[in-house]
Amino acid sequence: MELEEKSLFTLDFSKPVGDPMVEIGRLGLVEFCGKDKFESFEELRLQVKKLFNIYTFKTSGRIGQVFSSNSKFTHNSTGKNLNERLKQSLELYDELIKESYDGYCLSCGKKDNLCSVSKTIFPLTTGNSNANFTSNFSNKFLMCKECMTSLFYAPINMQKTTGRMGFMISNNEEINKFWSEENIDEFNANIVKNMDSLVDSKINIFENFIYNLIEELQEEELFGDITFYLISNIDIDSNIEMIHISEKNMRFINRVAPKFFTTKLTTTASDEWNNLIFRYSSKDKSGKFRTRNEPKKVLDKTKNIWIDDKEKSPTKIKFEEDVIEKKNYKSTMKFFNPLISNFIQGKSLLGIFKRSHTSWHLTEIYLKDIVEMREERLVALKKVADNLQVLNNNDDKEFIRKVVFPIEKTKSQSELRTRLREFMRKLLAKPDKPLLFTADEMVLQILPNGESWYETKDILLIALYEKLSFDEEIEDELAKLTINEGDNDE
Repeated sequence: MELEEKSLFTLDFSKPVGDPMVEIGRLGLVEFCGKDKFESFEELRLQVKKLFNIYTFKTSGRIGQVFSSNSKFTHNSTGKNLNERLKQSLELYDELIKESYDGYCLSCGKKDNLCSVSKTIFPLTTGNSNANFTSNFSNKFLMCKECMTSLFYAPINMQKTTGRMGFMISNNEEINKFWSEENIDEFNANIVKNMDSLVDSKINIFENFIYNLIEELQEEELFGDITFYLISNIDIDSNIEMIHISEKNMRFINRVAPKFFTTKLTTTASDEWNNLIFRYSSKDKSGKFRTRNEPKKVLDKTKNIWIDDKEKSPTKIKFEEDVIEKKNYKSTMKFFNPLISNFIQGKSLLGIFKRSHTSWHLTEIYLKDIVEMREERLVALKKVADNLQVLNNNDDKEFIRKVVFPIEKTKSQSELRTRLREFMRKLLAKPDKPLLFTADEMVLQILPNGESWYETKDILLIALYEKLSFDEEIEDELAKLTINEGDNDE
């Protein structure tokens, strides 16, 4: 049977599909083909043949992360005969188009005229159970022709990251279009340059990969909820990681980090967030500055030029200097960053803010926009911190040791409550001094039932630190108190 020249209906790829693998492929197909409707299978097949030709004859590293190693694109049964491999791939597609099973499409729910898609085509269906929301024990899946075709386009709308393939789906169609346009443009450019055709993000940390895209989107004023996927289709261990980013996270970045490190290293208070990102990128997990080795220069008197003297000990060049000199601020994305990691994973940033002596201005924005803290609780905590300053007799060092450090040392909610009550009594002993807090404020706002006492502690300390000066001696004492605190605060 030959493929029908004209379909009785239009092949429509304009509507979103619930399955993320099919959806990312559908978006890639629409961008690659420059249209979302086709009048015949023959018209569509011309575009499919073009894609299969790229998969077969152009370098497509990590395509095996999407398709099974038993797929027509990756299996070695055809050896080095690429023409035969292309022929077999197209024959497989033609056979699928001809099939007409009754039932409902696994991905979009369309009824009848379905094809039976195996694991060699449907990504992420081997290995771990429910790797792609489908039973690990099923070998065949009924899909409509549009969803089946979309799957073949999935790899070109993903990006390499962490040795796997990453992609995203948003509830904002403009974000999906931005992602697809960027990928297909680079995919086509790679083909022209005879490079690996699949898009490489060149970022090998998933959280940084996500953060980098958020920056790009906020510069375009694009906001929405996004789910990021990181996939691996190695047959013995298929798995998928998902991280959801809400619109509030994106708007927070837009508010505190406009344009990021586009032209210069930021230094003003309004760019405090960017400076924190840079600060934590410039240090390794032990807190030391990242360095690179550079041979010392010696003068070659015979040629009167400076040359590298590899026999002498290398000079340590600070990461910060290296990045600033080259104005390559985006390169910080290749380093692990606890601030980015916590932010993307939805963990608290208050511990990092406290240890960095972050301003109340940035902390307040974070607590309102991300934590969604009640306004009355935020006001009450700030009032307690301000009232504690009354105990400061113009001697920051003494105040830190007698007020701040005792709060820092608390290990439980009851201990923190006891400490605050002690400070309350000290304030009451001073005539005409403000009340540290009321009974209602303690119960409802400062240490309310169901809220994190540790959160209260960090917020108080952030507000206190902002108004204090720390000399080297005090910094060392503080470092010893917090030495067991990591950056992965829950």
